[in-house]
Amino acid sequence: MRKILTMAAMFAAMAGLFAGCSKDDEGGKRPDAPTVELAGASIDQPQEMVQDMTVRVDVTAPGKIEELTISIDSPFLTDEMLAMVGLSRSFSLANPASADVAEGLASLGLPVGDAVLGQTALSIDISRFVPLIMVYDQTSDHKFGVTVTDTKEQVTTKTLTFHLTAKPTLAYNDDADLWANTATVTAEHLPDGAAVQYREKGAADWQEAELVEGDVYRLAPVWSASTNEAGLEIHTIAEGTGVFAASDYEVRVAKEGEALAAVEFKTAAGDEVPNGDMSGWSKKQMTTDNVTFYPITYPNAEGENFWDSGNNMFLEQYEESGEPKIYTPLCYEEEGAAVLMPRLVLGAIFAPGNMYTGQFVYEGFSGTACFGQPYEWTARPRALKVRCKATVGTIDKVGSFDPDGASYKDQQDRSYIFVAVVDWTAQHGVSSGMTAPTGMWNPAETSSVDEGAILGYGQQIISESTGDWVEYVIPVSWYDKEAANPSSSVCSLVISCATSMRGDYLTGSSQNEMRVDDFEWVY
Repeated sequence: MRKILTMAAMFAAMAGLFAGCSKDDEGGKRPDAPTVELAGASIDQPQEMVQDMTVRVDVTAPGKIEELTISIDSPFLTDEMLAMVGLSRSFSLANPASADVAEGLASLGLPVGDAVLGQTALSIDISRFVPLIMVYDQTSDHKFGVTVTDTKEQVTTKTLTFHLTAKPTLAYNDDADLWANTATVTAEHLPDGAAVQYREKGAADWQEAELVEGDVYRLAPVWSASTNEAGLEIHTIAEGTGVFAASDYEVRVAKEGEALAAVEFKTAAGDEVPNGDMSGWSKKQMTTDNVTFYPITYPNAEGENFWDSGNNMFLEQYEESGEPKIYTPLCYEEEGAAVLMPRLVLGAIFAPGNMYTGQFVYEGFSGTACFGQPYEWTARPRALKVRCKATVGTIDKVGSFDPDGASYKDQQDRSYIFVAVVDWTAQHGVSSGMTAPTGMWNPAETSSVDEGAILGYGQQIISESTGDWVEYVIPVSWYDKEAANPSSSVCSLVISCATSMRGDYLTGSSQNEMRVDDFEWVY
């Protein structure tokens, strides 16, 4: 009996052995499990995404493929995004869910159906997913899981991870403040070691923008301080820094000299000097009794009142017919320019040729030059540009009220052009004539007058004859670089031209002459 039982156990063991070998290949050897590999790289290492990259996954299955699925885990390839191309986050290449899904997969260049089932090796090209992902603007990981099951129920899963480093982006915020000389840009996704730089288009050197907060960077001027001849502290903007009117700018994100992102913008045109080309001239009616009026040459178009000159009735008179009786104005037009000439009033009193922004008020035998005009600044200028032709002689006239007149006699005279940006509550008056002069001022020697602050100034002293036209660029230096735009002030601009720098004291050369034209701002 025991022998029969032993034989039965042996038959049972043999049956189990044959049953265990029934899924093996011929010869009794079990096929190798499927493999999933990335062509040219390790599938276990994240792959940095770059444009036009080729991504091929090679699958082998000696036991023949029974199922092959792909799963997608991506912050950008969401259900909604994938649905647009007929896919979902997980899909089968061997057994597509529908004919439409199969068609969508095939359109992406993926093998489907019979091209997968029963195969022992195939390649899956997922390169077409790369451009879809690279439009994403965030640094992120995008994972593709590949699961292969063979006919022997052996399963292999591998996950391919794409790492996307977002490209730097740069945008101008359209916020240039041309008085503060600043603008901002938004720069996102800057890699370590990168900087935001700017320059006026075509300039040789790039300037560093400063981080404000978050992703916002400011293009700002760099100020330097110095002391002028009067011992006053003045400030100027370093060349190439800041944002000025009438200019084109380039901004870039750069690392090790390579531009990773770039943007350009243009600033507004800036301001004009009224009648700066001296093309507008008219007559100003002056009177002492409101009965008799004298038409005096006026450096403005009809109806305008930006410029004036110290002309008076003793220098310009006309017959009733309109013909000149006396015509020797201190300021007149010739060949499209303003001509400034010194004259002797009543044959004895020296008056320098002059023109300035403001008003002239005649009272008795004296006159008051009221300096300053309201001006709507939209942009801070670097300089004032003007064309000038000057004759400068030696001082042969000394004013009776000039306390230092004797020391100037027979000395070289100096002609003078200056500009001042001011914040005044009223015009500043300088009176001279048959009485002691009052109100004299020089913006290079004081930062304020009774009417308010002088924010900035520029001056051109001409100590010898030019012979021909010369273009002067008069830089503006600033006493108060932080001051707000003075456009709302009663007076915010002074430009003055005089044939003799000491003309307020009626001291100067009677031989001088100054011609000026084409006033304009330099940005």
